[in-house]
Amino acid sequence: MIEIRLHGRGGQGVKKASMILGRTGYMAGYKTQDFAMYGAERKGAPVTSFVRIDKKAINTRGHIFHPDYIVILDDTLDIPCNITGAKPTTQIIINSAKKFPNLKNVHVVDATSIVMKETGKNITNVAMLGALAKISKIFSIKNIENAVKVELGKYNPDMLAKNMKAAKEIYNQTK
Repeated sequence: MIEIRLHGRGGQGVKKASMILGRTGYMAGYKTQDFAMYGAERKGAPVTSFVRIDKKAINTRGHIFHPDYIVILDDTLDIPCNITGAKPTTQIIINSAKKFPNLKNVHVVDATSIVMKETGKNITNVAMLGALAKISKIFSIKNIENAVKVELGKYNPDMLAKNMKAAKEIYNQTK
C-alpha cells in the first residue's frame, strides 16, 4: 500500500489535492482512499489530508502516521512537525524557494512562483501533484490531468488549463 500525507493551510486546496490524488489512483486502476483532517475551519489554519493507494482493497482506516510520501504546500508550516513519522525511505516534497540541507529525501520545488506566473493565484495544490507524479512514478501527469478534469470540471476551463500547465512545468523541472 502507498500512503501519502499532504500538509497546507485552509484555502490552499489541500483537501481538494487529496481528492484529485484519490481520483487519479482510481482512474489508473488502483483502489483508493482519501480524507482530510482539520481543526478550525478557517482560511490559513493548518490542514492535513491523507491518501492511500493500493492494487488490493484498502481495509485500513485512520490517519497516516508513517507515509511513503509527504507533500507540503506551504513552507511557513512547522516543517519538522509535518515530517514527523517519516520513514528512512519517505520522499518529502516541499513547495519553497528555500533549501533544506539538513533533511533527507527532500525535493524542493518553487511551485508558488510558477503558479503565480501561470494563474496569478497562490494556490499550488494541482502544481504540487505534478512533482509527486514525477517523484513517485505511481501514475503519469496525464492521469493527474484526467482526474483534474473530473474533480475540478465545474471551474473555469481556462484556469484549469493554466493549473495543468504549471503542474506539467513542475513535473518537467522535478528531479
